[in-house]
Amino acid sequence: MSSTMNAQTIRTALGFAAATLLLAGCSKAEAPVAAVPAKSVPVIAAASSETITRASLTGEVKAQVQQDLAFRTAGRVLEVLVETGDHVTAGQSLARLDAADQKASLSLANASVDAAQAQLTQAQRDFDRINALFTAGNATRAQFEQGQTALDSARSSLAAAQSQQASANEVLTYVDLKASADGIILSRTIEPGQVVGGGQTVLTLAQDGPRDAVFNIYEAALTGVPHDVPVDLSLVADPSIKATGTVREIAPTVNTATGTVRVEVGFTDSGGTMPLGASVAASIALPPISGFALPWGALFRDRNGPAVWVVDPSAQTVSLKPIVVDRYLADKVIVASGLTAGDLVVTAGTQMLYPGQVVTSVEATP
Repeated sequence: MSSTMNAQTIRTALGFAAATLLLAGCSKAEAPVAAVPAKSVPVIAAASSETITRASLTGEVKAQVQQDLAFRTAGRVLEVLVETGDHVTAGQSLARLDAADQKASLSLANASVDAAQAQLTQAQRDFDRINALFTAGNATRAQFEQGQTALDSARSSLAAAQSQQASANEVLTYVDLKASADGIILSRTIEPGQVVGGGQTVLTLAQDGPRDAVFNIYEAALTGVPHDVPVDLSLVADPSIKATGTVREIAPTVNTATGTVRVEVGFTDSGGTMPLGASVAASIALPPISGFALPWGALFRDRNGPAVWVVDPSAQTVSLKPIVVDRYLADKVIVASGLTAGDLVVTAGTQMLYPGQVVTSVEATP
């Protein structure tokens, strides 16, 4: 009887365990499975358009006519009558050389003229006497011709002496350096007591009149920009002072040291309110750029170069699409090729995506 009770107890325990397992299995089978939500991404529909851009440049105000001034003769500087920044008028004395040497040369030339004049006077008297004797038949033709030759030689000597005198007088004026036109002294490289050579630049004069805004830019920066395009100009120190201009000249050669080209923009109005040497900012409208304009957030890079994530509207999955960027602007990039009109391009969160990922498209806010 004891054996019968043990067997019955074991069967009861096994039945209870089986029921427990069955209930546990049923509980697990009926538990709901949590679905992974699709990632929400902002998108825009790619559309080709023309983008208007402007080039911003910084340069300097300069006079259209700028002269390097120099003495026409060598000498020691006696005095300098102007300072950098002074306004001068045409004919005004700017600097002087010590004229001792030039005055000595003039004195010698004057003495030569006096001597030649005395010789001419004597030769004229001798000729008059010989001529009278020859006319009276008391002198030979040889004597007459000799007197004539002496007179002609004396006249030539006087002419030569007078020429040297005029030259000495002119050289004396070279010691006084004068302004050739009204303008402003931009630079001064001499001091009293300094010895300078003839033709050595000592002062730089910016003539009054038309002014330019001068820029040094990279050669390709203004490609396709016509010369008559308006240029908006403003002072860097005071942007409220504005002017307009047009491209007047583009240097035909590139500066080998900087790799830039000199561009001169002539003022068409209000240029006189901008002082010489002041820094000036320019804004120039560039030719329109055709392509797909995308925000910077859309730009991605794979192993082959620039790319964007696009959404398949039917499957709502993303994939990478290689692109070719035409221009990088301050707030956008212009895509030249790689996209098709209507492509849904992801504009943000691109670093968190992977190919084939299921997403929910949300129209991006402009």
